[in-house]
Amino acid sequence: MNCVKAISISTLQKLMLLVGLTLLLSFKQVYAAEIKIDFPEGLSCSNVNSRSSIRNGPGTEYIELYRTKTKTHFVFESIKDGWYKIKSDDEASGWIASRDVNSCKSATIRFLDKNLTDLRNELANAGYPFAFDDPINKIVEVYAETVERIDDNKELYGREKYRVGGGPLFTSFSNEVAVDDVLPEYPRPQLERSEWINLNGLWGFEKAGDLVNPPFGRQLSDTILVPFVSESSLSGVMEHVDQVWYRREFKVPSVWKQKRIMLHFGAVDWETTVYINGSYVGKHQGGYDSFNYDITDFLTSDSTQEVVVGVFDPTDSGEQVRGKQTHNPKDIWYTANTGIWQTVWLEPVSATHIHSLKITPSIDKGGIGLFIKVAGQSTSTFARIRIYSQHKLVLDQQVPINSDNFLTIRNPVYWDIYNPHLYDVEVELFNNNILVDKVNSYFGLRTISVEDVNGVGRIHLNGKPLFHVGVLDQGYWPDGLYTAPTDDALRYDIEMAKEFGYNLIRKHMKVEPQRWYYWADRLGMLVWQDMPMANNWTDWGKQLYRNELDRMITKLYNHPSIVTWVLFNERWGEFDVQEAVLQTKQTDSSRLVVGATGYADEEKGDIISYHSYKQINFPVVKNTLQARVLGEWGGLGLSSVGHLWNGSGSNSQTPEYVELVNDSSNFVNRYQGHINEIKNMVNVLGLSGAIYSQITDVERESTGLITYDRKKIKIDPALISAMHSVLK
Repeated sequence: MNCVKAISISTLQKLMLLVGLTLLLSFKQVYAAEIKIDFPEGLSCSNVNSRSSIRNGPGTEYIELYRTKTKTHFVFESIKDGWYKIKSDDEASGWIASRDVNSCKSATIRFLDKNLTDLRNELANAGYPFAFDDPINKIVEVYAETVERIDDNKELYGREKYRVGGGPLFTSFSNEVAVDDVLPEYPRPQLERSEWINLNGLWGFEKAGDLVNPPFGRQLSDTILVPFVSESSLSGVMEHVDQVWYRREFKVPSVWKQKRIMLHFGAVDWETTVYINGSYVGKHQGGYDSFNYDITDFLTSDSTQEVVVGVFDPTDSGEQVRGKQTHNPKDIWYTANTGIWQTVWLEPVSATHIHSLKITPSIDKGGIGLFIKVAGQSTSTFARIRIYSQHKLVLDQQVPINSDNFLTIRNPVYWDIYNPHLYDVEVELFNNNILVDKVNSYFGLRTISVEDVNGVGRIHLNGKPLFHVGVLDQGYWPDGLYTAPTDDALRYDIEMAKEFGYNLIRKHMKVEPQRWYYWADRLGMLVWQDMPMANNWTDWGKQLYRNELDRMITKLYNHPSIVTWVLFNERWGEFDVQEAVLQTKQTDSSRLVVGATGYADEEKGDIISYHSYKQINFPVVKNTLQARVLGEWGGLGLSSVGHLWNGSGSNSQTPEYVELVNDSSNFVNRYQGHINEIKNMVNVLGLSGAIYSQITDVERESTGLITYDRKKIKIDPALISAMHSVLK
């Protein structure tokens, strides 16, 4: 009889965090990819996402047939590799990812000759903690996806070695991390293609005494869950190492045979060396920017390919850009992040393909500047652009490539914090009149500026003054560190900031994955983007900083939510501020620049940004048309026992800047007092913004409005939002 066996896991907490449980069927030679579910006729599910992709095969590597336009009811025929084959009366048949399916409703569902009660009971007996809570489709998905091939009682891919690390704190989002479906969302929404393969998941992992002898063709000593860094609980390793090896095998779909195969890394900290099938492919330095390689010429005729990745990260003992990472976390300095920390994926492209889009909005001209950079053959090549506003076609135009274009938008709708209107873009590339590439993107029409108001510079959005009610966000997670457990987790922090009445987030000392900015764009949240700090001891280190600054701005250029670049913070690694401001303006003249924040650095950049804690004040500055912003304030420390990084109520490690408060009432009184002080500065000094520190607790800092594990909201958001109303 087929049944699920119990699993031996040391603690229930670990079990609950490992949603992709390693459940085994008791018979041999069973493959998840071969299982067909005998769904009863008439079983239907509602599509969660009205833009879900329907493909001609079970995977993102298959061609996209269409995207659903409304919530649609489907009848399921089979499941394969986490994809449902569906049929519908009003749409063509195809395959849909199981994650895009919400609630299946049927009292007669059967799977492997078992009814729903049987499935729930077996999963519960095996230790699955959500057996009686999950909806039907999730139960079927978990049961199906956890079927593993058994070969002489040895599991493949090192699954028996992966266990969530025993960290001190976890978010509830970690419950949704599935080993076989880690961060499944397309990672580059500003340049999206329909065909791709996600390489997140279990990889071989090993400490490296040196990075001279790559471990080709052998199993590594440990297993890691990519893209969580080795120091994190969710990685399964939970250990800091400066030099590491990663290894995994992958297959290239036969339908990609005529394509060039690109291997993409969202971000790896810090120096990355990549090998394919034993051959050196390339090396990248930089811990916060994406990079890719064309690996086509390194692939073999074998069905299985090998990728080996070596990573070196000196953290704070080196000069590279690192943000607030340190070997010895204390005070306001946090746990290091070594290795792969953003999505890794494969993508097929034609020899001639779209490399990048540069979109510059112009309200004054009523449209956008557009530069389409094309890789490969440029002769006899052109692009066709379609722009949609709320699914309605507003522009259809042929444009040249590798040159500046301007596209006029009739009856433009501006992007702002109240109505974050985004235009969807389709770009088709033609070579000799043959379609060779297609990407999707989007943009928002908005402008940010500093204008003279009675002799004082004030920040304007779309030509209107807007006070920046901001909050600091450091982007750390107790279970994933630099990597949020899920896409919903990324979205949650932004949504909570809006609920508290903030219209701006200062992303502090970290550059996020592009999907974070995607959500800021969608939700209407302004962003001040910090350049993470570096030691910058030598000319070599300073050049590293300049290189990464330029790449950060270039990669994030199209996001309308980003309105300000912050180059240096509190003199950390600071050098040649005016030169850095000029470099930034040359790369991006459409946004504001803070040269140095913390000490009211005048006449360098568009904004004078000062930090003030405990007793709020702003220094006397010259009569300047630079805007004045309180770049950090507050730091009210309210500890929540049971939600602390150190696991106790002790404040012995509390950073010096923190002003401890006893309870929520005391917090509210102090916060209201500071808001009154800030309001006075608006009236007297012409203050343009103030940024509270911070949205969540981080490691030893208890100054968040939300606990580090995101499980407790310390202060009523409506109360904080009401206080902010006097500033807007």
